[in-house]
Amino acid sequence: MKAIRFILTIISLPVMVALVIIRLFVEFLSGISAVIFRVIAGVFLLTALLSYGFGLESTGERLKMVLAGFLFYFLPCTVEIVLAGIVFLEEWIRSFTKE
Repeated sequence: MKAIRFILTIISLPVMVALVIIRLFVEFLSGISAVIFRVIAGVFLLTALLSYGFGLESTGERLKMVLAGFLFYFLPCTVEIVLAGIVFLEEWIRSFTKE
């Protein structure tokens, strides 16, 4: 049984290394994109608020701007869900090959 676990550990080692590299790369991109997307979301929401205050746009256009702002705001959250899946997969493989 120990020999089988040892073989599985050796086989899963490249998979673990690849998952760690992918996770770190995605975390880096997630951090950068979160800042950029949240600034864009703030611009959309501020534009919608100011166009309401000055009466520049119709209600439909303001709602479209608010919706676009919320979509840009929540886009980094979906990347964090993918990151949680990668971490879960890493831990599952680690617990599977642990003695």
